[in-house]
Amino acid sequence: MLRRSFLRMGVLGAFVTSVSLDLIRTTRASLRLSWEEFIRQPTFQRPRNRETVVLEIATAPITVLGKTVVRGCIRQLNGQRGFTTSQAKGINLELINRLPVPSSVHWHGLILPNAMDGVPFVTQPPIPPGQSQRIHYSLVQNGTFWMHSHYGLQTQSFVAEPFVILDQEQEMWADRTITVMLRDFSFTPASQILNNVIAGERGGGTAMSKHLADFAWHKPRLLLSQQWDPVKQRFGWKREQGSLMMAPDVVYDALLANERSLDAPEIIDVLPGETVAIRWIAGSAFTSFFLDLGDLNGELLRTDANPVEPITGSVFQLSTAQRLTLRIKVPEEPGVFPLLALGERSNLRCGVVLRNNPKLSAPALAPQTDQWTGRLDFTQDKQLRAQRPLAVRSAENTIPVSLTGPAPKYTWGLNDRFYPYRDPYWVEEGQRVEMVFFNPTPMGHPMHLHGHEFQIIEIDGQPLAGAMRDTVFVPKGGTCRIAFDAIHPGIWAFHCHIAYHHARGMFNVVAYRSSDLSWWNPEGSSQEQLAF
Repeated sequence: MLRRSFLRMGVLGAFVTSVSLDLIRTTRASLRLSWEEFIRQPTFQRPRNRETVVLEIATAPITVLGKTVVRGCIRQLNGQRGFTTSQAKGINLELINRLPVPSSVHWHGLILPNAMDGVPFVTQPPIPPGQSQRIHYSLVQNGTFWMHSHYGLQTQSFVAEPFVILDQEQEMWADRTITVMLRDFSFTPASQILNNVIAGERGGGTAMSKHLADFAWHKPRLLLSQQWDPVKQRFGWKREQGSLMMAPDVVYDALLANERSLDAPEIIDVLPGETVAIRWIAGSAFTSFFLDLGDLNGELLRTDANPVEPITGSVFQLSTAQRLTLRIKVPEEPGVFPLLALGERSNLRCGVVLRNNPKLSAPALAPQTDQWTGRLDFTQDKQLRAQRPLAVRSAENTIPVSLTGPAPKYTWGLNDRFYPYRDPYWVEEGQRVEMVFFNPTPMGHPMHLHGHEFQIIEIDGQPLAGAMRDTVFVPKGGTCRIAFDAIHPGIWAFHCHIAYHHARGMFNVVAYRSSDLSWWNPEGSSQEQLAF
Protein backbone atom coordinates (compact mmCIF):
# COMPACT_ATOMS: atom_id res chain seq x y z
CA MET A 1 0.00 0.00 0.00
CA LEU A 2 2.85 2.40 0.82
CA ARG A 3 4.42 1.82 -2.56
CA ARG A 4 1.19 2.42 -4.48
CA SER A 5 0.59 5.66 -2.58
CA PHE A 6 4.18 6.72 -3.24
CA LEU A 7 3.89 6.04 -6.95
CA ARG A 8 0.64 8.00 -7.23
CA MET A 9 2.21 10.90 -5.39
CA GLY A 10 5.49 10.86 -7.36
CA VAL A 11 8.79 12.09 -6.02
CA LEU A 12 9.14 15.85 -5.76
CA GLY A 13 12.76 16.23 -6.85
CA ALA A 14 14.41 19.38 -5.65
CA PHE A 15 17.55 21.43 -5.97
CA VAL A 16 18.71 22.03 -2.42
CA THR A 17 19.32 25.71 -3.03
CA SER A 18 15.89 26.49 -4.44
CA VAL A 19 13.28 24.77 -2.25
CA SER A 20 12.12 25.02 1.32
CA LEU A 21 13.42 22.74 4.05
CA ASP A 22 9.86 21.54 4.63
CA LEU A 23 9.61 20.27 1.06
CA ILE A 24 12.99 18.55 1.37
CA ARG A 25 11.88 16.86 4.58
CA THR A 26 8.60 15.73 2.99
CA THR A 27 10.43 14.36 -0.03
CA ARG A 28 12.99 12.57 2.11
CA ALA A 29 10.22 10.99 4.21
CA SER A 30 8.44 9.69 1.10
CA LEU A 31 11.68 8.31 -0.30
CA ARG A 32 12.45 6.62 3.01
CA LEU A 33 9.07 4.86 3.13
CA SER A 34 9.49 3.56 -0.41
CA TRP A 35 13.07 2.50 0.28
CA GLU A 36 12.07 0.57 3.41
CA GLU A 37 9.49 -1.40 1.44
CA PHE A 38 11.95 -2.10 -1.38
CA ILE A 39 14.83 -3.24 0.83
CA ARG A 40 12.59 -5.69 2.75
CA GLN A 41 12.55 -7.99 -0.30
CA PRO A 42 14.28 -11.32 0.49
CA THR A 43 16.94 -10.84 -2.20
CA PHE A 44 18.34 -7.85 -0.28
CA GLN A 45 18.27 -9.53 3.12
CA ARG A 46 21.31 -11.74 2.61
CA PRO A 47 23.61 -11.03 5.57
CA ARG A 48 27.10 -9.69 5.07
CA ASN A 49 29.78 -12.39 5.30
CA ARG A 50 33.57 -12.40 5.43
CA GLU A 51 33.76 -12.38 1.62
CA THR A 52 31.58 -9.27 1.32
CA VAL A 53 33.34 -6.15 0.05
CA VAL A 54 31.90 -2.89 1.33
CA LEU A 55 31.74 0.04 -1.09
CA GLU A 56 31.03 3.53 0.20
CA ILE A 57 29.38 6.19 -1.95
CA ALA A 58 31.28 9.11 -0.52
CA THR A 59 33.46 12.17 -1.20
CA ALA A 60 37.20 12.65 -1.52
CA PRO A 61 39.63 15.49 -2.31
CA ILE A 62 41.34 15.68 -5.70
CA THR A 63 43.78 18.22 -7.11
CA VAL A 64 43.06 19.76 -10.52
CA LEU A 65 45.35 22.34 -12.13
CA GLY A 66 46.95 22.90 -8.75
CA LYS A 67 43.68 23.46 -6.86
CA THR A 68 42.29 20.97 -4.34
CA VAL A 69 38.54 20.38 -4.54
CA VAL A 70 36.09 17.79 -3.21
CA ARG A 71 34.21 15.47 -5.52
CA GLY A 72 32.33 12.19 -5.20
CA CYS A 73 33.82 8.71 -5.25
CA ILE A 74 32.96 5.04 -4.76
CA ARG A 75 35.62 3.49 -2.54
CA GLN A 76 36.38 0.44 -0.46
CA LEU A 77 36.85 0.74 3.30
CA ASN A 78 40.63 0.86 2.82
CA GLY A 79 40.20 3.97 0.67
CA GLN A 80 40.85 2.25 -2.66
CA ARG A 81 38.65 3.62 -5.45
CA GLY A 82 36.83 1.18 -7.73
CA PHE A 83 36.63 -2.61 -7.53
CA THR A 84 38.28 -5.62 -9.16
CA THR A 85 37.10 -9.21 -8.87
CA SER A 86 37.16 -12.44 -10.88
CA GLN A 87 34.36 -14.01 -12.86
CA ALA A 88 34.59 -17.15 -10.74
CA LYS A 89 34.06 -15.20 -7.50
CA GLY A 90 30.97 -13.36 -8.66
CA ILE A 91 29.69 -10.22 -6.99
CA ASN A 92 29.32 -10.00 -3.22
CA LEU A 93 29.09 -6.33 -2.22
CA GLU A 94 27.42 -4.02 0.22
CA LEU A 95 26.81 -0.41 -0.79
CA ILE A 96 26.64 2.29 1.87
CA ASN A 97 25.50 5.79 0.94
CA ARG A 98 27.68 8.30 2.83
CA LEU A 99 26.49 11.28 0.77
CA PRO A 100 24.15 13.91 2.24
CA VAL A 101 21.63 13.22 -0.54
CA PRO A 102 20.13 10.00 -1.98
CA SER A 103 22.15 7.99 -4.47
CA SER A 104 22.31 4.66 -6.33
CA VAL A 105 24.91 2.69 -8.26
CA HIS A 106 24.45 1.22 -11.74
CA TRP A 107 26.84 -1.54 -12.87
CA HIS A 108 27.48 -0.32 -16.39
CA GLY A 109 27.59 -3.04 -19.06
CA LEU A 110 26.85 -5.92 -16.71
CA ILE A 111 24.24 -8.62 -17.18
CA LEU A 112 22.68 -8.98 -13.74
CA PRO A 113 19.36 -9.44 -11.91
CA ASN A 114 17.07 -6.58 -12.86
CA ALA A 115 16.37 -5.59 -9.24
CA MET A 116 20.09 -4.86 -8.75
CA ASP A 117 20.61 -2.68 -11.84
CA GLY A 118 20.65 0.44 -9.67
CA VAL A 119 18.44 2.88 -11.60
CA PRO A 120 16.31 5.00 -9.25
CA PHE A 121 12.64 5.30 -10.19
CA VAL A 122 13.05 2.44 -12.69
CA THR A 123 14.32 -0.64 -10.82
CA GLN A 124 14.39 0.75 -7.28
CA PRO A 125 14.03 3.84 -5.09
CA PRO A 126 17.28 5.72 -4.48
CA ILE A 127 19.35 4.76 -1.45
CA PRO A 128 18.70 7.33 1.31
CA PRO A 129 21.68 8.91 3.10
CA GLY A 130 23.17 6.51 5.63
CA GLN A 131 21.41 3.43 4.21
CA SER A 132 22.94 0.34 2.60
CA GLN A 133 22.05 -2.20 -0.09
CA ARG A 134 23.35 -5.74 -0.61
CA ILE A 135 24.43 -6.51 -4.19
CA HIS A 136 25.14 -10.15 -5.09
CA TYR A 137 24.94 -12.16 -8.29
CA SER A 138 26.85 -14.65 -10.40
CA LEU A 139 28.89 -13.36 -13.33
CA VAL A 140 28.50 -14.42 -16.94
CA GLN A 141 30.95 -11.82 -18.28
CA ASN A 142 34.47 -10.60 -17.75
CA GLY A 143 36.40 -7.53 -18.85
CA THR A 144 36.31 -3.79 -18.26
CA PHE A 145 33.15 -2.22 -16.88
CA TRP A 146 32.44 0.71 -14.62
CA MET A 147 30.04 1.63 -11.85
CA HIS A 148 28.39 5.00 -11.49
CA SER A 149 25.53 6.73 -9.81
CA HIS A 150 22.33 6.96 -11.83
CA TYR A 151 20.87 9.62 -9.57
CA GLY A 152 20.73 13.24 -10.68
CA LEU A 153 24.02 14.51 -12.09
CA GLN A 154 26.22 12.54 -9.72
CA THR A 155 28.30 10.98 -12.51
CA GLN A 156 29.41 14.51 -13.43
CA SER A 157 30.30 14.90 -9.74
CA PHE A 158 32.58 11.81 -10.01
CA VAL A 159 30.39 9.25 -8.23
CA ALA A 160 31.82 6.77 -10.74
CA GLU A 161 34.72 4.29 -10.71
CA PRO A 162 36.29 1.38 -12.62
CA PHE A 163 34.76 -2.08 -12.18
CA VAL A 164 37.00 -4.84 -13.55
CA ILE A 165 36.21 -8.56 -13.83
CA LEU A 166 39.19 -10.84 -14.47
CA ASP A 167 39.45 -14.25 -16.06
CA GLN A 168 42.33 -16.46 -17.18
CA GLU A 169 42.49 -14.96 -20.69
CA GLN A 170 43.06 -11.46 -19.36
CA GLU A 171 45.84 -12.66 -17.07
CA MET A 172 47.69 -13.69 -20.25
CA TRP A 173 47.08 -10.49 -22.24
CA ALA A 174 50.29 -8.78 -21.22
CA ASP A 175 53.04 -8.56 -18.64
CA ARG A 176 51.00 -5.96 -16.78
CA THR A 177 47.60 -4.29 -16.99
CA ILE A 178 46.76 -0.65 -16.27
CA THR A 179 43.33 0.93 -15.86
CA VAL A 180 42.84 4.57 -16.91
CA MET A 181 39.59 6.33 -15.97
CA LEU A 182 38.89 9.45 -18.06
CA ARG A 183 36.69 12.27 -16.77
CA ASP A 184 35.68 15.80 -17.72
CA PHE A 185 35.99 18.40 -14.98
CA SER A 186 34.65 21.84 -14.17
CA PHE A 187 35.01 23.99 -11.08
CA THR A 188 31.36 24.98 -11.67
CA PRO A 189 28.82 22.62 -10.00
CA ALA A 190 27.04 20.28 -12.41
CA SER A 191 23.57 21.55 -11.48
CA GLN A 192 24.65 25.14 -12.19
CA ILE A 193 26.09 24.12 -15.56
CA LEU A 194 22.77 22.53 -16.50
CA ASN A 195 20.80 25.58 -15.35
CA ASN A 196 23.07 27.80 -17.45
CA VAL A 197 22.67 25.61 -20.54
CA ILE A 198 18.87 25.52 -20.12
CA ALA A 199 18.95 29.32 -19.95
CA GLY A 200 20.74 29.36 -23.31
CA GLU A 201 24.30 30.01 -22.18
CA ARG A 202 26.58 28.08 -24.56
CA GLY A 203 29.50 26.48 -22.80
CA GLY A 204 27.57 26.14 -19.54
CA GLY A 205 28.99 29.22 -17.88
CA THR A 206 32.20 27.46 -16.85
CA ALA A 207 35.47 29.29 -16.25
CA MET A 208 36.85 27.91 -19.53
CA SER A 209 33.80 28.97 -21.53
CA LYS A 210 34.25 32.51 -20.23
CA HIS A 211 37.96 32.39 -21.05
CA LEU A 212 36.99 31.44 -24.62
CA ALA A 213 34.23 34.02 -24.89
CA ASP A 214 35.94 35.74 -27.83
CA PHE A 215 37.19 32.55 -29.48
CA ALA A 216 36.40 32.36 -33.23
CA TRP A 217 34.57 29.03 -33.31
CA HIS A 218 33.54 29.46 -36.97
CA LYS A 219 37.07 30.17 -38.18
CA PRO A 220 38.55 27.43 -40.44
CA ARG A 221 41.42 25.67 -38.71
CA LEU A 222 43.39 22.43 -38.82
CA LEU A 223 41.49 19.74 -36.94
CA LEU A 224 42.64 16.28 -35.85
CA SER A 225 40.45 13.22 -36.28
CA GLN A 226 40.92 9.51 -36.84
CA GLN A 227 41.50 7.83 -40.20
CA TRP A 228 41.95 4.24 -41.38
CA ASP A 229 44.94 3.46 -43.60
CA PRO A 230 43.82 0.54 -45.82
CA VAL A 231 47.39 -0.09 -47.02
CA LYS A 232 49.04 -0.23 -43.59
CA GLN A 233 45.85 -1.60 -42.01
CA ARG A 234 46.01 0.71 -39.03
CA PHE A 235 44.36 3.73 -37.43
CA GLY A 236 46.19 7.06 -37.31
CA TRP A 237 45.65 10.79 -37.28
CA LYS A 238 43.97 12.72 -40.05
CA ARG A 239 44.68 16.44 -40.26
CA GLU A 240 42.36 18.53 -42.36
CA GLN A 241 40.80 21.96 -42.52
CA GLY A 242 37.47 22.27 -40.81
CA SER A 243 35.40 24.44 -38.53
CA LEU A 244 34.20 23.90 -34.98
CA MET A 245 31.09 25.94 -35.93
CA MET A 246 30.08 26.81 -32.37
CA ALA A 247 31.04 26.19 -28.75
CA PRO A 248 30.05 22.80 -27.32
CA ASP A 249 27.10 22.84 -24.93
CA VAL A 250 29.57 22.46 -22.05
CA VAL A 251 33.16 23.72 -22.25
CA TYR A 252 35.14 22.02 -19.51
CA ASP A 253 37.96 23.46 -17.42
CA ALA A 254 40.09 20.30 -17.60
CA LEU A 255 40.16 16.63 -18.53
CA LEU A 256 41.39 14.10 -15.99
CA ALA A 257 43.01 10.67 -16.18
CA ASN A 258 42.83 8.75 -12.89
CA GLU A 259 41.78 11.98 -11.14
CA ARG A 260 44.84 13.91 -12.37
CA SER A 261 45.12 16.81 -14.78
CA LEU A 262 47.98 16.72 -17.28
CA ASP A 263 50.12 19.26 -15.43
CA ALA A 264 50.73 16.49 -12.85
CA PRO A 265 50.04 13.19 -14.64
CA GLU A 266 50.37 9.70 -13.19
CA ILE A 267 53.79 8.26 -14.12
CA ILE A 268 53.82 4.48 -14.47
CA ASP A 269 57.17 2.72 -14.41
CA VAL A 270 57.40 -0.23 -16.81
CA LEU A 271 60.22 -2.45 -18.04
CA PRO A 272 61.90 -2.22 -21.43
CA GLY A 273 60.38 -4.68 -23.88
CA GLU A 274 57.42 -5.73 -21.78
CA THR A 275 53.81 -5.67 -22.96
CA VAL A 276 51.20 -3.51 -21.26
CA ALA A 277 47.42 -3.84 -21.57
CA ILE A 278 45.58 -0.59 -20.91
CA ARG A 279 41.91 -0.53 -19.98
CA TRP A 280 40.54 2.87 -21.02
CA ILE A 281 37.22 3.90 -19.46
CA ALA A 282 35.36 7.03 -20.61
CA GLY A 283 33.77 7.90 -17.27
CA SER A 284 32.93 11.39 -18.49
CA ALA A 285 29.56 13.11 -18.31
CA PHE A 286 29.71 14.84 -21.71
CA THR A 287 33.10 14.49 -23.41
CA SER A 288 34.17 11.81 -25.88
CA PHE A 289 37.83 11.22 -26.65
CA PHE A 290 40.52 10.49 -29.20
CA LEU A 291 43.22 8.27 -27.67
CA ASP A 292 46.73 9.18 -28.85
CA LEU A 293 49.51 6.65 -28.26
CA GLY A 294 52.13 8.93 -29.75
CA ASP A 295 55.03 6.95 -31.22
CA LEU A 296 53.69 3.65 -29.88
CA ASN A 297 51.46 1.21 -31.68
CA GLY A 298 48.46 -0.33 -29.96
CA GLU A 299 46.51 -3.49 -30.62
CA LEU A 300 42.79 -3.21 -29.88
CA LEU A 301 41.63 -6.31 -27.99
CA ARG A 302 38.16 -5.45 -26.69
CA THR A 303 35.42 -2.89 -27.18
CA ASP A 304 33.48 -2.29 -23.99
CA ALA A 305 33.95 -5.77 -22.47
CA ASN A 306 33.81 -7.83 -25.67
CA PRO A 307 36.63 -9.29 -27.81
CA VAL A 308 37.12 -8.07 -31.37
CA GLU A 309 39.41 -9.31 -34.09
CA PRO A 310 42.70 -7.55 -33.17
CA ILE A 311 43.32 -4.34 -35.08
CA THR A 312 46.18 -1.88 -34.69
CA GLY A 313 46.89 1.84 -34.67
CA SER A 314 48.13 4.82 -32.73
CA VAL A 315 44.81 6.71 -32.62
CA PHE A 316 41.52 5.32 -31.31
CA GLN A 317 38.05 6.70 -30.66
CA LEU A 318 36.36 6.32 -27.27
CA SER A 319 32.96 7.85 -26.70
CA THR A 320 31.39 8.71 -23.37
CA ALA A 321 30.62 5.52 -21.37
CA GLN A 322 32.57 3.18 -23.67
CA ARG A 323 35.71 1.18 -22.84
CA LEU A 324 38.63 -0.02 -24.95
CA THR A 325 41.43 -2.43 -24.06
CA LEU A 326 44.67 -1.74 -25.95
CA ARG A 327 47.90 -3.75 -25.80
CA ILE A 328 51.21 -2.04 -26.47
CA LYS A 329 54.85 -3.12 -26.39
CA VAL A 330 57.24 -0.93 -24.45
CA PRO A 331 60.34 -0.01 -26.50
CA GLU A 332 63.70 -1.43 -25.45
CA GLU A 333 65.34 1.98 -25.75
CA PRO A 334 65.09 4.18 -22.62
CA GLY A 335 62.25 6.62 -22.95
CA VAL A 336 59.17 8.34 -21.59
CA PHE A 337 55.92 7.67 -23.45
CA PRO A 338 52.82 9.86 -22.89
CA LEU A 339 49.51 8.14 -23.60
CA LEU A 340 47.00 10.93 -24.12
CA ALA A 341 43.25 11.39 -24.36
CA LEU A 342 42.13 14.42 -26.39
CA GLY A 343 38.62 15.76 -25.90
CA GLU A 344 36.32 15.78 -28.92
CA ARG A 345 35.87 19.28 -30.43
CA SER A 346 38.30 20.55 -27.80
CA ASN A 347 41.88 21.56 -27.22
CA LEU A 348 41.96 19.93 -23.78
CA ARG A 349 43.82 16.70 -23.05
CA CYS A 350 44.80 14.40 -20.22
CA GLY A 351 46.62 11.08 -19.90
CA VAL A 352 49.21 8.93 -18.17
CA VAL A 353 52.93 8.55 -18.83
CA LEU A 354 54.82 5.28 -19.22
CA ARG A 355 58.51 5.36 -18.27
CA ASN A 356 60.93 2.47 -18.84
CA ASN A 357 63.82 4.06 -16.96
CA PRO A 358 63.12 5.58 -13.51
CA LYS A 359 66.04 7.99 -13.93
CA LEU A 360 64.20 9.81 -16.71
CA SER A 361 62.02 12.82 -16.05
CA ALA A 362 58.61 13.19 -17.60
CA PRO A 363 58.32 16.06 -20.08
CA ALA A 364 56.13 19.05 -19.29
CA LEU A 365 52.73 18.36 -20.82
CA ALA A 366 50.20 21.13 -21.32
CA PRO A 367 46.58 20.35 -20.33
CA GLN A 368 45.47 22.79 -23.05
CA THR A 369 47.10 23.28 -26.46
CA ASP A 370 46.58 25.24 -29.66
CA GLN A 371 45.58 22.05 -31.49
CA TRP A 372 41.85 21.31 -31.74
CA THR A 373 40.14 18.04 -32.55
CA GLY A 374 37.17 17.32 -34.78
CA ARG A 375 34.24 14.96 -34.25
CA LEU A 376 34.04 11.26 -33.56
CA ASP A 377 32.51 9.28 -36.41
CA PHE A 378 32.00 5.70 -37.64
CA THR A 379 35.57 5.29 -38.96
CA GLN A 380 36.55 2.90 -36.18
CA ASP A 381 33.33 0.91 -35.86
CA LYS A 382 33.27 0.24 -39.61
CA GLN A 383 36.54 -1.69 -39.28
CA LEU A 384 35.78 -3.68 -36.13
CA ARG A 385 34.59 -7.29 -36.22
CA ALA A 386 33.29 -9.26 -33.24
CA GLN A 387 35.18 -12.38 -32.23
CA ARG A 388 31.99 -13.82 -30.75
CA PRO A 389 29.16 -12.41 -32.86
CA LEU A 390 25.47 -13.10 -32.38
CA ALA A 391 24.07 -16.14 -34.13
CA VAL A 392 22.57 -15.26 -37.51
CA ARG A 393 18.83 -14.85 -37.03
CA SER A 394 15.99 -12.75 -38.39
CA ALA A 395 14.62 -9.94 -36.28
CA GLU A 396 11.20 -10.46 -34.71
CA ASN A 397 10.97 -6.96 -33.28
CA THR A 398 12.40 -3.82 -34.89
CA ILE A 399 12.40 -0.56 -32.93
CA PRO A 400 13.14 2.69 -34.81
CA VAL A 401 14.87 5.30 -32.66
CA SER A 402 15.21 8.84 -33.99
CA LEU A 403 17.38 10.98 -31.74
CA THR A 404 15.65 14.29 -31.10
CA GLY A 405 16.85 17.71 -30.05
CA PRO A 406 17.61 20.14 -28.86
CA ALA A 407 14.09 21.41 -28.28
CA PRO A 408 13.42 24.62 -26.31
CA LYS A 409 14.98 24.83 -22.84
CA TYR A 410 17.63 22.26 -23.77
CA THR A 411 15.25 19.34 -24.10
CA TRP A 412 16.41 16.12 -25.77
CA GLY A 413 14.34 13.09 -26.66
CA LEU A 414 13.73 9.88 -28.55
CA ASN A 415 11.31 9.78 -31.47
CA ASP A 416 10.21 13.36 -30.71
CA ARG A 417 9.14 12.42 -27.19
CA PHE A 418 10.76 13.68 -24.02
CA TYR A 419 10.96 11.66 -20.82
CA PRO A 420 9.24 11.33 -18.39
CA TYR A 421 6.37 9.38 -19.93
CA ARG A 422 5.06 5.85 -19.47
CA ASP A 423 5.39 4.26 -22.92
CA PRO A 424 8.27 1.75 -22.98
CA TYR A 425 9.85 -0.05 -25.90
CA TRP A 426 8.15 -3.41 -25.42
CA VAL A 427 9.91 -6.72 -26.10
CA GLU A 428 8.95 -10.36 -25.63
CA GLU A 429 11.30 -12.80 -23.98
CA GLY A 430 13.21 -14.83 -26.57
CA GLN A 431 12.89 -12.30 -29.41
CA ARG A 432 15.73 -11.15 -31.62
CA VAL A 433 15.36 -7.38 -31.34
CA GLU A 434 16.87 -4.77 -33.62
CA MET A 435 17.06 -1.04 -32.91
CA VAL A 436 17.64 1.34 -35.81
CA PHE A 437 19.18 4.69 -34.86
CA PHE A 438 18.96 7.87 -36.92
CA ASN A 439 20.68 11.01 -35.67
CA PRO A 440 19.51 14.28 -37.29
CA THR A 441 20.69 16.34 -34.31
CA PRO A 442 23.73 18.67 -34.43
CA MET A 443 25.94 16.37 -32.32
CA GLY A 444 26.75 12.71 -31.63
CA HIS A 445 25.09 10.62 -28.92
CA PRO A 446 26.44 7.58 -27.02
CA MET A 447 23.38 5.32 -26.68
CA HIS A 448 23.45 2.80 -23.85
CA LEU A 449 21.14 -0.17 -23.19
CA HIS A 450 21.19 -1.63 -19.70
CA GLY A 451 21.32 -5.36 -18.96
CA HIS A 452 22.24 -6.51 -22.49
CA GLU A 453 25.08 -6.71 -24.96
CA PHE A 454 24.28 -5.95 -28.59
CA GLN A 455 26.03 -6.20 -31.93
CA ILE A 456 26.41 -3.41 -34.49
CA ILE A 457 25.08 -5.02 -37.68
CA GLU A 458 24.70 -2.04 -40.03
CA ILE A 459 26.31 1.39 -40.40
CA ASP A 460 24.93 4.00 -42.79
CA GLY A 461 23.08 1.29 -44.72
CA GLN A 462 26.06 -1.09 -45.03
CA PRO A 463 25.69 -4.51 -43.30
CA LEU A 464 28.59 -5.77 -41.19
CA ALA A 465 29.36 -8.24 -38.39
CA GLY A 466 30.50 -5.40 -36.16
CA ALA A 467 31.62 -5.18 -32.55
CA MET A 468 29.60 -6.38 -29.58
CA ARG A 469 28.97 -3.43 -27.28
CA ASP A 470 26.69 -2.02 -24.60
CA THR A 471 27.14 1.61 -25.76
CA VAL A 472 27.14 2.75 -29.39
CA PHE A 473 28.14 6.22 -30.51
CA VAL A 474 25.82 7.56 -33.21
CA PRO A 475 27.50 10.58 -34.86
CA LYS A 476 25.79 13.64 -36.26
CA GLY A 477 23.87 12.60 -39.41
CA GLY A 478 24.66 8.91 -38.88
CA THR A 479 22.46 5.82 -38.92
CA CYS A 480 23.16 2.38 -37.54
CA ARG A 481 21.39 -0.83 -36.61
CA ILE A 482 22.06 -2.94 -33.54
CA ALA A 483 20.75 -6.40 -32.60
CA PHE A 484 20.34 -8.21 -29.29
CA ASP A 485 18.55 -11.25 -27.96
CA ALA A 486 15.85 -10.54 -25.37
CA ILE A 487 16.96 -13.14 -22.83
CA HIS A 488 17.27 -11.02 -19.68
CA PRO A 489 13.74 -10.26 -18.42
CA GLY A 490 13.10 -7.01 -16.63
CA ILE A 491 12.71 -3.30 -17.18
CA TRP A 492 15.96 -1.81 -18.47
CA ALA A 493 16.97 1.82 -18.88
CA PHE A 494 17.87 2.94 -22.41
CA HIS A 495 19.31 6.41 -22.89
CA CYS A 496 21.93 8.78 -24.20
CA HIS A 497 24.86 8.61 -21.79
CA ILE A 498 25.58 12.34 -21.91
CA ALA A 499 24.43 13.19 -18.39
CA TYR A 500 22.76 16.45 -19.37
CA HIS A 501 20.87 14.79 -22.23
CA HIS A 502 19.26 11.93 -20.34
CA ALA A 503 18.47 14.34 -17.50
CA ARG A 504 16.62 16.47 -20.06
CA GLY A 505 14.53 13.76 -21.70
CA MET A 506 16.71 11.49 -23.90
CA PHE A 507 15.72 8.45 -21.86
CA ASN A 508 13.23 5.58 -21.95
CA VAL A 509 13.07 1.94 -20.90
CA VAL A 510 13.04 -1.40 -22.72
CA ALA A 511 10.45 -3.49 -20.89
CA TYR A 512 9.69 -7.19 -21.20
CA ARG A 513 5.98 -7.91 -21.30
CA SER A 514 6.47 -10.26 -18.34
CA SER A 515 8.45 -7.80 -16.20
CA ASP A 516 7.54 -6.25 -12.86
CA LEU A 517 7.00 -2.53 -13.44
CA SER A 518 5.94 -1.71 -9.89
CA TRP A 519 9.06 0.31 -9.06
CA TRP A 520 9.01 2.28 -12.31
CA ASN A 521 7.94 5.84 -11.55
CA PRO A 522 8.82 8.15 -14.49
CA GLU A 523 7.70 11.26 -12.62
CA GLY A 524 10.31 10.62 -9.96
CA SER A 525 13.20 11.45 -12.26
CA SER A 526 14.09 14.88 -10.79
CA GLN A 527 16.39 14.71 -7.80
CA GLU A 528 18.40 16.72 -5.31
CA GLN A 529 21.87 17.65 -6.52
CA LEU A 530 25.22 17.61 -4.81
CA ALA A 531 26.60 21.06 -4.04
CA PHE A 532 29.85 20.57 -5.97
